[in-house]
Amino acid sequence: MVPTDFLTLSGRYVYGNKTIMDTQAISTNDSRSDIELMEAVFRRESDAIQEIYKRYKSSLCTVIQNVLHDDVETDDTLNDVFLQLWDNADRFDPAKGLHGFLVTMARRRALDRLRRRIAYRRATDRFEAELQANSDEPRVRHFEPANSDLADLLHGVIHKLPIPQQEVINLTFFEGLSQREIAARKSIALGTVKTRLQLAQKKLFDHLAPVQAMI
Repeated sequence: MVPTDFLTLSGRYVYGNKTIMDTQAISTNDSRSDIELMEAVFRRESDAIQEIYKRYKSSLCTVIQNVLHDDVETDDTLNDVFLQLWDNADRFDPAKGLHGFLVTMARRRALDRLRRRIAYRRATDRFEAELQANSDEPRVRHFEPANSDLADLLHGVIHKLPIPQQEVINLTFFEGLSQREIAARKSIALGTVKTRLQLAQKKLFDHLAPVQAMI
């Protein structure tokens, strides 16, 4: 089970069910080498990973911040690094040193998060642009989200719409139908399709705007 002791919330330690650490244990950790600490992490000793966190938090934050330039994402990424260290302690190579091992993980985690942020921005920009192109012709081409996470986000937003509005959005952007084709398939007036699409657009813009503000 992954310990919660070393996790951070806005840069603070959260010690799970423990509020006070044994003074002797802290002293022992301070005197141990990186290799000894990693051997203890491999044995699932949470005090050891706390000591590693204290030793390398500052330098790892610098590495991550230089990529992301965001305090909250830096904190989240740092947390991910130590979760990964806990789960993959057996991959540590003593010959390469712990600091280099952690820096490599931190940089990769930060770059993954940056790529994900860029993918979200590009896809939401594209989705909004296609929402604005609400004329009947030319028809909207089939919309494909950049990744599964974004697909989940967009489908989650769409599912907040009333059912009739969900239908016109899905038929327009995910099946590529024109408004006339939608009207024919659903046996409704073309004006009804246009109205539902316009109402759906406004609600989707309202939901997507906060997402863009965070990425």
